[in-house]
Amino acid sequence: NRIDLHALAAMDGGGRFREVMPMLTDPAAFEGMFTPGGRRGCRLRSRGMEGHRGAMRSFGVAEDAGSRPVFAMKAFTTAKKDGRSARLVLDARPLNDAMQRPPAMDLPAIHGFVREVKRHRYAMQCDGVSYFYQFPVHASISRYFGIGMNGRDMLLRVLCMGWSWAPCIAQRASNVLVQGLGLAWVDNFLVLGGTRDEAEQKVATFRDRAAAARVEVRAEGGDTLWEVQTRFVCVGIEFDLAADEQRHRLDPAWASKWAAAGGMKAVLAGKATARQFASVFGGAVWATDILGVPRCHFAALLAFAGRLGSRMAEAELQAWDDIMDVPPSVRREIGALRKVVVENAWVGGDAAENGEVLWTDASSREWAALVEAGGEFVDGAQGVFDGPFAGVHINVKEMWALAEGVVRLCWTPGRQQCRVDNATVVGAVCKGSSSSYAANRILSRAIRVAERRRIVLCPGWVPSGGQLADPYTRGTSLPR
Repeated sequence: NRIDLHALAAMDGGGRFREVMPMLTDPAAFEGMFTPGGRRGCRLRSRGMEGHRGAMRSFGVAEDAGSRPVFAMKAFTTAKKDGRSARLVLDARPLNDAMQRPPAMDLPAIHGFVREVKRHRYAMQCDGVSYFYQFPVHASISRYFGIGMNGRDMLLRVLCMGWSWAPCIAQRASNVLVQGLGLAWVDNFLVLGGTRDEAEQKVATFRDRAAAARVEVRAEGGDTLWEVQTRFVCVGIEFDLAADEQRHRLDPAWASKWAAAGGMKAVLAGKATARQFASVFGGAVWATDILGVPRCHFAALLAFAGRLGSRMAEAELQAWDDIMDVPPSVRREIGALRKVVVENAWVGGDAAENGEVLWTDASSREWAALVEAGGEFVDGAQGVFDGPFAGVHINVKEMWALAEGVVRLCWTPGRQQCRVDNATVVGAVCKGSSSSYAANRILSRAIRVAERRRIVLCPGWVPSGGQLADPYTRGTSLPR
């Protein structure tokens, strides 16, 4: 099945999908996103992909290259959760490095996602069938998505996992389908309603949109595709909307798997590879986020993960499989969190909004943060980047601005809305960690302060033109 991109664009009231659609349909727009000298291409070979050549042809995912691709890259497969089929992934790092970074993905923050679901009583969920494969790629663009093979190379004719722009395109397309109806998390769709009738009416609208755009969707249960539910699992979270107070918890299957994984056993035994620890730590971040466990109780774990991130940056990928010692303090904290996850208690309600909005921004030389309430300026802070800090990456500077805003300006308990025009910072705050060691150290300070003050950070992306703190990073003083 192939999505009708133009029909989908016609439904796009906000224009966010239309902004990125040319990356699939317009060769000139696609080529315009290369950095200077980036179109040189590459010649890399895949291993073990010859056996998939026929399947890729028959499903229309790829075709034999009639001429040499601009980028011939490595591809590999990973098992899907059904355990029977395979997912094709392109190691598109050469292409990603040669192109400009994609715009904001528009993925909802996980706290906002949970809060929105729990405002309703009924839901219908489904997912896109091999969703990325449903997005067609213009023939002249596909020559940049070559799979290096022994013999004749192949060209991908669909959106490929591994390309940096792919998640943004898929998410924005999904947002069009659920606009005014519910939520989307990449290829997961959730239609929401306060009453059964409202939910069923929205489901009918969603079906019409999906049919008009030729988007193929299905539910895991198959027969219950269009039935609304009150209790379900979505994006790794179980919701119970029929309870007196809508509640949520971790997906029990995920919680059991994480608690019993081999990596968990190795970490608790005190001898684990960096890869095993990273897997356990990623689950720990997710669990504390969903269950609302204050991370201030896991200071040793956060500090150890930060030091490990620094070692990874210096030691290349082979260090991932090196055995390392896990300190007793980290093992104790992981063990305590494991008990919480195994218990997996329901979480009802939500922290109340504190009525304030924190706006933060950074330029190459200055940072600024301000708090507003009811549209009125409350307080602010600003500073200059000098010394060694002047040359750090802009993402680190943006994280610094956010942390300074939290530490200096945020004192009211509750849900603290934060507005940032940097999608990397928004994603890091939502996850509770960053791939940057420097940004992680700054973020951990903000998290510790927020938890001490009983504040829940709720970051949201805004365009630079709507960033209230922006003028104060360019020589203008904050109001007094």
